[in-house]
Amino acid sequence: MRDGTGTVPLASQRVDPRVTRTRAALIRALAALVSETPKGETISMSAVAQRAGLSRQALHNHYSNVGDLATDLWISRLLEDWLPLDEAAANLPQALTEAVRERGIEPLLAAGRADRGFFDKLRAVPRGERVAEVLAAAMTTWLSESDHDPDHHRPEIALTGDARTFTIGGMIALVSTWQMADAPPSTAEQVATLRTFAAAAAAAGAG
Repeated sequence: MRDGTGTVPLASQRVDPRVTRTRAALIRALAALVSETPKGETISMSAVAQRAGLSRQALHNHYSNVGDLATDLWISRLLEDWLPLDEAAANLPQALTEAVRERGIEPLLAAGRADRGFFDKLRAVPRGERVAEVLAAAMTTWLSESDHDPDHHRPEIALTGDARTFTIGGMIALVSTWQMADAPPSTAEQVATLRTFAAAAAAAGAG
């Protein structure tokens, strides 16, 4: 939630500001490389560090691989109209969860439509389990905690175990398809589809 000053309290406000500056520099460096590099071509850790003007060790101090950094770049693009990178870089997953809690899922569904080429190339960067964990946290928050929903009487959707894994995977596939489609469903239709999908998976898991 935003506080009285209009900002979102984040863990990044309690860490060494050098961490935030370094991660922001690395994210911007990767963004530049993704923009310049043909889709699917490997981007090395050394290339990112060099572009950021940092040592490779400095990069490894914050990210174990380019895929983890790509996850933070992806989150930063989803949040670019919500919280400046220089404020959120130290803990982007938490910033994403806070944004979903306050704004709902709709802004995330719309993000990327204005720059489909960039997001298409970014998705081609191999990423590990971290992106799924981030999405799982965001989607779970939306389904159970978000205040931004016109239907105040909707039931909470509890996802655990295999149902949660299946649902998040399905949501990722759906959202990716919509973002790259020439004529995607409306945001309202996307939200309804995701909620129906999650409810069905939860019911199947409970059965």
